[in-house]
Amino acid sequence: MDFNLNSLLTKLNNIQHLSNEIDSEENIKKYGTFLDSKKDIVQLYILFIFFGIHMDVIQQFPESSQYKFMDYDPD
Repeated sequence: MDFNLNSLLTKLNNIQHLSNEIDSEENIKKYGTFLDSKKDIVQLYILFIFFGIHMDVIQQFPESSQYKFMDYDPD
């Protein structure tokens, strides 16, 4: 049997490269990307800024007696 070492190494390198791509895709699916987390942070900042500027709008919302915070004694 004659083995071509270069072709075997090429195949192993391709397999390693494909394995690394699959791992990185799985990590992106599981954790998201850096830009995804930045987008979430920016959305939260915009939400807090909106609520800080337009507090009068929030105070006009009807208050539900069902969700009072002082109904129960603290632990």
